[in-house]
Amino acid sequence: PGRVAATRVSEVRARVSGILQERVFEQGTFVKQDDVLYRIDPKLFRVRVASAEASLRRAEATRDNAKVQLARQTTLRERNVASGIDYDTASVNLAQAEADVALQQAALEEAKINLEYTEVRAPISGIIGGALVTEGALVTADGTSSLALIQQIDPVYADFTQSAQDLLALRRAVNDGRLESPAPGQASVELVFDGGDVYGEKGKLLFSSANVDSTTGQVTLRAEFPNPNGDLLPGMYVRVKVEQAVRQDAITVPQ
Repeated sequence: PGRVAATRVSEVRARVSGILQERVFEQGTFVKQDDVLYRIDPKLFRVRVASAEASLRRAEATRDNAKVQLARQTTLRERNVASGIDYDTASVNLAQAEADVALQQAALEEAKINLEYTEVRAPISGIIGGALVTEGALVTADGTSSLALIQQIDPVYADFTQSAQDLLALRRAVNDGRLESPAPGQASVELVFDGGDVYGEKGKLLFSSANVDSTTGQVTLRAEFPNPNGDLLPGMYVRVKVEQAVRQDAITVPQ
């Protein structure tokens, strides 16, 4: 017995704080990575970008003036007219002005990034669930609640368990030569639904856990199955048939 699980699960979260202005996506549909899902009111962030641009222009003007002053002091120094102190002061002022320009450039870049974050985008491709917030709600960057949940269901995982004693007996039989183990990655894995129908796509065994559940004595294994039509949904109960060993030269009889 096993359960189907999504291969990737991502919570959609706001990266800046603001009023949720619009929900763009349709609930329960497939979304691609970087698709816009929500829009947060961008007015305040546009103002911050404009303010950062103005601060950068002011810092650049101060730097240009410092360059002119340093060039003037350099000429006067070469003519032995100005003192070394005036030249050093002009050099320091230019260095400070260049640092201010770099600081304002970083502030402008941060403001632009925050403005881009007003468009909440899908972190992964997959099926998006229901909207967990509505338009007009206040969302925060440091909030613990998510805006929606995206699950990638092609392919999907099937997590199932097996008795640790059965698994150990199989390994011993393989080591003794009584059974043959399939080559790595070649084990046949099938899914069987409640009604007895077999899922049309073959899976591959990914791994078995390195520890045994102390309460059940079971080992957890995981297989991966293609799911192009979305027939397998996370949480679905299934049964797994896995070929873990082959008995050669065996005699079979009709059931």
